[in-house]
Amino acid sequence: MVLLLAILSVLSVRCNPKVGRENVLGLVLEIEAVGLPPQDDGGPQARVLVAAVDTVQVTILLPPPVPRPGDFIPLIAEYYRKGNVDYFLDLEKWQIEGPK
Repeated sequence: MVLLLAILSVLSVRCNPKVGRENVLGLVLEIEAVGLPPQDDGGPQARVLVAAVDTVQVTILLPPPVPRPGDFIPLIAEYYRKGNVDYFLDLEKWQIEGPK
């Protein structure tokens, strides 16, 4: 099963390569949950609904501090050849600057 997932992942990247990456800000719309179980680093997390630049809404897991609705958080947008975009937290900026 793991081998199959690895093969599918490689094929997906080959058929739809990444063509760009950009730092963007996401607007916090709603705090969906606070105090979720920790992932790798052991700290608590919050699940936050965020509006990205192109008005797409994404859910992101954030380490502390917990932002408030209306705050902006640093995101990274990765663009792919077929037009899809993936958003994720810019962890380095988040740890240095926090919400704005």
